[in-house]
Amino acid sequence: MKKFEPLIKKHTALGIKYENIDYAISAIKDGTRRELILESLTADYRGMNYPDAYTLLEDIYKTIGGEFKKENRGGYALSILLLVFGIACFLWIYLSFLEDDPIPDIFYYYGALSTIAGITILAYTLDGKFRQNF
Repeated sequence: MKKFEPLIKKHTALGIKYENIDYAISAIKDGTRRELILESLTADYRGMNYPDAYTLLEDIYKTIGGEFKKENRGGYALSILLLVFGIACFLWIYLSFLEDDPIPDIFYYYGALSTIAGITILAYTLDGKFRQNF
């Protein structure tokens, strides 16, 4: 909570209640979507206007290092699964070459496509463009 102290001081000086800031921080840590947090902050019982709520959320996201931190987990899992499958296909192809066994051509395609898809999804995930939609 230490990293949020300057942020709390800044926004309480701007007239935002501490309860609203604490709610926003805990909701972001819980993984609540931005739209729901904004809707809750701008509700009548909280008493915030939209520009203040939006600025508060932007500052909190800058402090924690990004908005979609939890939503990228599926991208990492999917890319690792595809890469493992691609490596397994290529390993099986390599072992078949060592034993001079015939290999169906489909395994070349499976291995290549899954490896390329895994690398692509991993790149999107590292760049922050892969989001889970649930």
